[in-house]
Amino acid sequence: MVWKILSIFAAACLGASCYFAWSNQKDLAAERDRESNAKANLKAAQESKKQGEEALVAKKTALEAVQKDLAAQKEETVKLGVQVQEKEVSHGIIKGNLDQIQQQVAAVEKQIEDAGDIEKLITQIEKLKKDQAEAEAAVANQTQRLAAAQEAYTSLVASTEKLRETEARGRRGVVDPTFTARVSQYFPEWDFVILNKGNSGGVFANADLEVKRGKDVIAKIKVKNVEQYGSIAELIPGSLAAGQAIRTGDTVVASAQVATPPAPAPGKAGDAPAAVPAAPAPTPSAPAMSSDPFGAAPAPGAAPAMSSDPFGAAPAPAAAPAAAPAMSSDPFGAAPAPAPGAAPAGTADKPNTADPFGAAPAPKP
Repeated sequence: MVWKILSIFAAACLGASCYFAWSNQKDLAAERDRESNAKANLKAAQESKKQGEEALVAKKTALEAVQKDLAAQKEETVKLGVQVQEKEVSHGIIKGNLDQIQQQVAAVEKQIEDAGDIEKLITQIEKLKKDQAEAEAAVANQTQRLAAAQEAYTSLVASTEKLRETEARGRRGVVDPTFTARVSQYFPEWDFVILNKGNSGGVFANADLEVKRGKDVIAKIKVKNVEQYGSIAELIPGSLAAGQAIRTGDTVVASAQVATPPAPAPGKAGDAPAAVPAAPAPTPSAPAMSSDPFGAAPAPGAAPAMSSDPFGAAPAPAAAPAAAPAMSSDPFGAAPAPAPGAAPAGTADKPNTADPFGAAPAPKP
């Protein structure tokens, strides 16, 4: 009887061990699946990090190219300013020669009235008139060349201002007010969207944008990563309208309100450089470009001051001349200090084998 009880107890223990063995096999398979998913996520994250580092290098290269272009524009502006000053000096000399010729013609005409060798005086008058015509033609030619130089200088200044504005907006992360884009894809589980435009379409990192459907703003987003033909933006918490969801094809525009970074305290590291002080007012002996182009010639050896404005307006009567910026100073002003970039917000860990940083969509033709 005892052996039967022991046999039944041994059979029960064997069945229990078989069940636990089968259960452990199933848990081991699930654990291996989780390990495989974790490795796949780690590999995808490493690839995304590599792509981000390559994009950062490309952005730094583009910034260096823009800075080199800006330096070249500055040098060209200085050269044009020197050429304008040289034209002013040449123009003044020619006007002085013209005034001298006119005085000689007046003297000859007076001699004719007083009588004398009429034939000889007529010959001298004809020669002086010819010289006067040549001098007037030279003055007209110099005036045209000066006008062309002024027009080239104005165009260069406008181009430089446009480059400065684009660089400043890029540093502050502010896109053009007329900027528009489309939502290529939305990931609600990570609260970020992929846009169909990148830095080639006017997108900057840390730019504040709005997602619109029709005329209604349904959400606000902030750009985190920018590629050439695409960008990734993060949904600003609490900005999604109630009952709304971002969809593929929604319109993205510039944000109506952009947060302005506070001005740095004076005397601390990272402050923007102080503005270049204005040069002292030009001396009365230096003629300005806005003076009468047919006035009296400058005294010998007196050249226009380098600090005078060659394109400034004529001063008002009885008013003291305003101080003009020195030609040797930086015509582009001090560049604003770049705002500190916000660190990209992290997302909560969620088990998923999909790559949240997939490749940007191909550019539209």
